[in-house]
Amino acid sequence: MFMNKNKIFILVFALAILFPNSIVLAAKIEQLDKTPIAGDYVIGPGKNEIRLNPGEQIVKILTVTNRYGKEMEFKIEIEDFAGSNNVQEPLVLLGQEKGPYSLRDFLHPETVEFKLQHGDRISVPITIIIPKDSQPGGLYGSIIVSTKPVVKPNLIDASTSNGNITIVSRLASLFFVRVNGQVKEEGKISNFSVDKSFYTQPNIIFKTLFENSGNIYLNPYGLLKIENIIGSKVDEIKIDPYFVMPGSVRQKEFITKRSIMFGRYKATLQMNRGYENIVDERAVFFWVLPWKIVSMIILIVFFVVFISKTAFDWLKNNFEIKRKI
Repeated sequence: MFMNKNKIFILVFALAILFPNSIVLAAKIEQLDKTPIAGDYVIGPGKNEIRLNPGEQIVKILTVTNRYGKEMEFKIEIEDFAGSNNVQEPLVLLGQEKGPYSLRDFLHPETVEFKLQHGDRISVPITIIIPKDSQPGGLYGSIIVSTKPVVKPNLIDASTSNGNITIVSRLASLFFVRVNGQVKEEGKISNFSVDKSFYTQPNIIFKTLFENSGNIYLNPYGLLKIENIIGSKVDEIKIDPYFVMPGSVRQKEFITKRSIMFGRYKATLQMNRGYENIVDERAVFFWVLPWKIVSMIILIVFFVVFISKTAFDWLKNNFEIKRKI
């Protein structure tokens, strides 16, 4: 018996050395202490960036945590995603449709259906296998985690669907796989603007539009600096890296909220394209004229003018009276 155990151990050890990527990991469930009841579930990570050579494979772990306060059933689906030229929709999940840079056939979750008690967290291995004949470039797919449909009474229209409403929650973990080799990295800031030239409150909305004209996704990042009329820095916004899909555009908004701003300002955007350390620089100007401060200035000016005119008239009248005497 002891010899058999040793043989099994030696066999598993040898397989792990000879075929390190072929060992299948099982999904694991653990109970988390003091999990709050939030009426939802969370997955992680939300974004996975991976570099592989043709013919390589890797295993990533996807976690799902139940915070519904009760037992829930979940399922996993796989969908490709793509970018778009609609600034309101930078990413589109494609359902059963294959994307132009499809990854769906290369994503293999260890399990696709499971139950979780409240506070349970499952770790699901996701195996990514890149074919040997894959071309250099990007492949994009997502793991969609959804709940089993929850049926609730329809209080609006009891005649619809037998008086019931079906509610399904879906969350996605995005996979960006870059197959090593020569690719076309090309992109730039195509627009930088504010939503208006004059503000009455110091809540300024800046909009940037990044255009990716290459064949691989990019992660631009940068810095937004705001200076007053004499060139002193009044605010600075760090722009964390964000993805822009190939052949698409993406708009981002940034807001500065200062307690007091008055006068003319300059906003300078320095955006790194996410490759070869190329930085684009753009600038816009805007005015902040809070109505309370403007009203106060108008009242002060009016008061000064009134007092000055009154004093001038008084002095003029007194001077004329003395001349007559």
